[in-house]
Amino acid sequence: MRGAVVAACALAGIGVWLDRTHDLDQWALFVAFHVASLLGVVLAIARLWPRYTQPYLRLIVVVCSIIVWRVSYFPIMVFAGWTATLGEWALLQVNLPTIIYPTFLIFMALMHWVAITAGAYMIGGKKIYVAPALVSAFIIAVLVSFTSRDDLTLLPDHFFVLEQPLPRSKAPVDNPYLPVVSEPHYNVAERVLVFASGAMYALIPSTPWSTAVKGVLEHLFRDNPKASSAARVKEHYLAFRRAHDRIACTHDCAPGNSPIP
Repeated sequence: MRGAVVAACALAGIGVWLDRTHDLDQWALFVAFHVASLLGVVLAIARLWPRYTQPYLRLIVVVCSIIVWRVSYFPIMVFAGWTATLGEWALLQVNLPTIIYPTFLIFMALMHWVAITAGAYMIGGKKIYVAPALVSAFIIAVLVSFTSRDDLTLLPDHFFVLEQPLPRSKAPVDNPYLPVVSEPHYNVAERVLVFASGAMYALIPSTPWSTAVKGVLEHLFRDNPKASSAARVKEHYLAFRRAHDRIACTHDCAPGNSPIP
């Protein structure tokens, strides 16, 4: 428990630093996402470690945890970003400056911890009733993370540096994903990714940072409707960095008028 509290405080501190950074560099966001996700993995392994005394079982725990991290990294990144938008919306309701990355990073670590811990308990027969939900989530995560041969890599994310310039800010228009789910040129994995994106689009609140991210992702998808999961990860980075000047905004904050000191 103490380790989890220390980790949460550390991630919150990193998140505050990211929020207050004027020009968010790609490497900083890349490192923060990996620290958060791998910290969740390490905490899960530490929790499971005492349950398995045989060396081969501990090796299996480590290997399976890495596999879960590889498979779930992209879906969890997206879901953690969505939870950050909910926090942004909640703070705006009470007229407080919003935060993004403290919530984002903590939930990113937490969801990796939950995925690994719940999976281990299910396999151990203690939480077998959650098996259908966990197996379904794992299959969906596999499909979302591997939509093309380009995604068959050891690392789920290799965008330490991005050479291309940030896209222009554009307001969201409407859901670009759901109308094209049935397009014949999509494979099964791409359909799942596009459908999941469309479902998430409808749940994003209309707040400054989330609306800016939503608009960039929408227009990047319209420009490139058929792309690998890796390309979609890159698009999220571009959207997060493009929307950075909207952090700590109030409802009437305009793009380019960042309140970050």
